[in-house]
Amino acid sequence: MKIILKMRWVIFGVWIIAAVLLTVFQPDINAILRLRGQGDVSADSPSKIGASILNNMSTATGKNNIIVFFNENKLTNDDMTQIENGLKTIQADKAELGMDNIVDPFNIPEAKSSILSSDETTLMIPFNLDKKGREVDDIKNLIDSKLTDVKVTYYLTGEDFITNDYLKTTESGVAKSAIITVIFILVILMLMFRSIVTPIVSLLAVGVSYMCSMGIAAQLIDKLNFPITSLTQMLLILILFGIGTDYNILLFNRFKEELSHGYSIDEAIAITYKTAGKTIFFSILTVFIAFLSLSFAEYGIYQSGTVVAIGTAILLLEILTFTPFIMKTLGKRLFWPSKNTSGHKESKLWETTTTFSVRHPVISTLILLAIIIPSIYFNTQKITFDSLKEMGDSSQAAVGFNIVGDHFSRGQAMPTTVAIESINALDNNESMAVIDQLTERLKSIDGVKQVSSATQPTSEPIDAFYISDQTKTVTDGLNATKDGVGKIHDGLNTISKNLTTPDFSSVNDLVKGTGDIQNGLGSMTNGLNQIDSGMIQGAGGAANISDGIGQLKTGLSTINNNISIISSGLSGLQGGYAQLREGYKGIEPQLITIQQSIGGMNQLIEALGGKYSDQLATDEQYLALKLTGSSLETGLAQLNGGLKVLGENYDSLNLNFQRANDGLNQLVQAQSQIVSGLDQLENGATALSDGLNATSAGQKEIIANMEAMKSGVGKIKDGQQQLYDGLTTLSSGMGQLKGGIDQSSNGLSDISDGLGKTSAFMSQLTSSKTFFIPKEALTSIDFKKSLDTYMSSDRKTTKLTVILNNDPYSMDAANTIQTINDTLPDVLNGTVLSYSRLGTTGPSSVTNDMNRILTSDLNRTKVIILICVFLVLLLIIRSFWIPTYIIGALLGAYYIGMNVTNFVVQNIFKLEGTSSYIPFFVFIIIISLGVDYSIFLLMRYKEYPELSPKEAIILASKNVGGVVISAGIILGGTFATLMPSGLYLLIELAIAVIVGLVTLCFVFLPILLPALIALQDDISKLIKKR
Repeated sequence: MKIILKMRWVIFGVWIIAAVLLTVFQPDINAILRLRGQGDVSADSPSKIGASILNNMSTATGKNNIIVFFNENKLTNDDMTQIENGLKTIQADKAELGMDNIVDPFNIPEAKSSILSSDETTLMIPFNLDKKGREVDDIKNLIDSKLTDVKVTYYLTGEDFITNDYLKTTESGVAKSAIITVIFILVILMLMFRSIVTPIVSLLAVGVSYMCSMGIAAQLIDKLNFPITSLTQMLLILILFGIGTDYNILLFNRFKEELSHGYSIDEAIAITYKTAGKTIFFSILTVFIAFLSLSFAEYGIYQSGTVVAIGTAILLLEILTFTPFIMKTLGKRLFWPSKNTSGHKESKLWETTTTFSVRHPVISTLILLAIIIPSIYFNTQKITFDSLKEMGDSSQAAVGFNIVGDHFSRGQAMPTTVAIESINALDNNESMAVIDQLTERLKSIDGVKQVSSATQPTSEPIDAFYISDQTKTVTDGLNATKDGVGKIHDGLNTISKNLTTPDFSSVNDLVKGTGDIQNGLGSMTNGLNQIDSGMIQGAGGAANISDGIGQLKTGLSTINNNISIISSGLSGLQGGYAQLREGYKGIEPQLITIQQSIGGMNQLIEALGGKYSDQLATDEQYLALKLTGSSLETGLAQLNGGLKVLGENYDSLNLNFQRANDGLNQLVQAQSQIVSGLDQLENGATALSDGLNATSAGQKEIIANMEAMKSGVGKIKDGQQQLYDGLTTLSSGMGQLKGGIDQSSNGLSDISDGLGKTSAFMSQLTSSKTFFIPKEALTSIDFKKSLDTYMSSDRKTTKLTVILNNDPYSMDAANTIQTINDTLPDVLNGTVLSYSRLGTTGPSSVTNDMNRILTSDLNRTKVIILICVFLVLLLIIRSFWIPTYIIGALLGAYYIGMNVTNFVVQNIFKLEGTSSYIPFFVFIIIISLGVDYSIFLLMRYKEYPELSPKEAIILASKNVGGVVISAGIILGGTFATLMPSGLYLLIELAIAVIVGLVTLCFVFLPILLPALIALQDDISKLIKKR
């Protein structure tokens, strides 16, 4: 200390020069913060992985933001025209603005329904913003310049604009708090020391340490990428000015006390630093270790708290070098104009409470434990990450986002994106089936409103892309085919029953009858020859002629009867064959239809086998169905060919019928001529003698015609014989046809059974909703649009857009994201996407990662800080139990402070929970700063080793109580300056710290700690007596 006092002016100069240079050349940490953003989560967090995948997937960079156009009545046509023109300007200059992926409803009409509210008051235009190293305010001004002609009220909101407004609000709050802090400290110190110099000198000393600390921290932030947050500067101000002022109070009071004892300035300084300086060293050591332990935190915002460790180290250096300069230089003038030379007054409050607790340690301990234990046990910490609610309505970005939330949903404004990066292309059925399965699984998660993906671009399943829909069509076709096969089967049974082999024996009789006619004509011819001979012999043979005419008439009568029988038989037979032919003609098209249906069915069976080769390749029912269909198709082809041959035979038969009818016509014509001739012969019998020569000539003509009739009858007989032979062949074919029809009927019955089994199998497939996109749809232009939207150009990366029901910043949304993160590997493991990179992005995902890291960091740093503080206390007190008591008291103060804050936040502020940073920073502030006051008390307690523990703690409390209360008021008042900031984060921090400090200063230190020390002393005496 003597060296420091001797070199005090050099030291003073070094401090001033360092403070000035570090301040002048200090980088603008607020600008760095706005450009860099607050501390980020670790690279292996799902949100960071997801962002990395999406950056690789798309050429568009930047975060999601929105332009919100709003007219509380309704957006008019004129409004929409202005907006359209404004968006055209933005689209033209989007490269300059750094905007991309602009959802423009005038260029993309199908998007209008999703970005225009149902009441048509709000239109939101989502876009990605790449800041390109620019300030958000500069970008906002540039966008405003493009929308100067748009008179509709609009807001710029989204991740970048909300963060920017939050940072500006925090900066404003910190600046306001700093000014109020300085004023508050000046007033308190003036009242405390009754001096003008003391407050100014104290602030000067702390201010120098702050300027140097902030300058060094800013250089580390700028040059070494040291973590920085909106809380960095605020924490440094609060801690340095709070504890720095406390330490100055302690030093100045002790210095004043030693001066009052008649010591010289140098001696008073030496004694002060020998006593109070030792206390301050240990106090600063605990604060330094506590904030240095934040370097073990994973989250950047917590790591940024290590700046306070730098500040406390600089503060310690300032207290050891700069403050002695002040004491030496000013001496008693340090307390001008106060004439009071005594130190700090004794604390009657602490003396009274400590005396009571020492006399009644059991009662005091039980009462306080009854308060502490429930506070710890029933503590339910609910936090929120909603920076919008923290800002209130003071931010334009917050107002715009709230409008979106009121007219759409917050989840829609800030959706979550699930990103998947595969090693193989995903535009195939197997991969897309997994994506669709994942889509459906995510939809089933509680808290998820809708999910859009490559397979469901409108967040609704496309029925045509599922086997259930495809097999339903096939099943309907199979059922229709089965019904048709049944009808054909019934028709063939009917044909088989009615199709019998006809009796053609009457045709043979007809042939015989025709032969008799031919013989009769021969007899007639002989008779005519005899007549002709008789006429030649003379008129004397007229009687023979008369007899011959009688025989001729009898023969003609017989012939006429037989011809009638033949004609009638031929007509009936030909009519029957005509009916039979018509029947065959009716069968032929049915068989062709059956053959075509069976062919189509076999093609369907083949296609089904190709599509489900894995399931049907060894299925016995399917293989039997396939074989039966093939056999039936072959049999029907043979049957159809037989019918064609039968038709040809029928045509030949019909021709013979025609020939027979022609011969009968000739016979009838000849008979008519004979009858005419006989009539003439009979009429001319009386003139026979006169016309014998003429009769002889007519007779020769008759004989010639009889020869023609005989020849015609011969042809008829030959035709009838051919008819008989053809019908005999037809009769044989009828048996084969009936057999073929019966076989076809049996085959169709088997096919009907097979179709029934196939239909049942297809029905089972219909009940399972399996994704399968047809090849033609997979390569269609419309589906390519979906792939382009949700997949990368190489098709190895895809995304799913998830809209949540809850506020994206709420813990409910974070819990939903955690469920999504757990679901992703659960669904994808064992599939073609097993080894894919997975991630989720968006505010809710970041919130979930932050919550996970915050919880982990809080638990880890709690242990580290408590162990470090316990070891420091153990080093000071050289006792195990007293540090344990102090740790318990500090934890009690922390939990009571948090419980009160939770009550205020939820019941008065009507918020969902405290700010996410509050539990962590309240813990480290109360533990690290609260232990200072414990050290103040214990260091004074150790100054009375000659007294009993009870007497020592009462005397220490009486002497140091005023200092601790003053320090508590200074520190509590410093945090109280955060109240006017208007930011809930700072207000909550102030409430928790103030309540914790008040509890510690007025309850635990003067009551609980003395009671436990007294109780321990009583137990020790009891043990010694035994």
